[in-house]
Amino acid sequence: MNIKLDSDTISAMNVFSTITSVQPFDCIRADDEMIFVVNQGQMGLAIGRGGINVKTLERLLKKSIIIVEYFDDPVKLLEGIFKPKKMLSGYVSTTDGSKTVEVSVDGRINLDKIKLGKLLIQRYFNIASINIR
Repeated sequence: MNIKLDSDTISAMNVFSTITSVQPFDCIRADDEMIFVVNQGQMGLAIGRGGINVKTLERLLKKSIIIVEYFDDPVKLLEGIFKPKKMLSGYVSTTDGSKTVEVSVDGRINLDKIKLGKLLIQRYFNIASINIR
């Protein structure tokens, strides 16, 4: 994994760290939102009681804030993104040298969460696609 961050993104990560007392693992800037990825077990602290940290960050950064918990396993990462939907099964398959994450979820998943999952899976793992059933 080779992630390059620009100075604006690093500044946003510093603001996040100051407000939440959590050092983010990664930050992705989109048009109208920022996605902060935190290490396992730090999600609650990053969000803050009643979402106060998220609200403060949205006001300061003038963007919608999404916080995601990082996992070394792509299936667990997707499971965290798709919550509160229950994941029924998940595995990584390899065909012709390319890897695919196959997951089965109980219910429908919001398209924005699917896009976020795909973005993070491709950013952190050498995986070509995600198949959701």
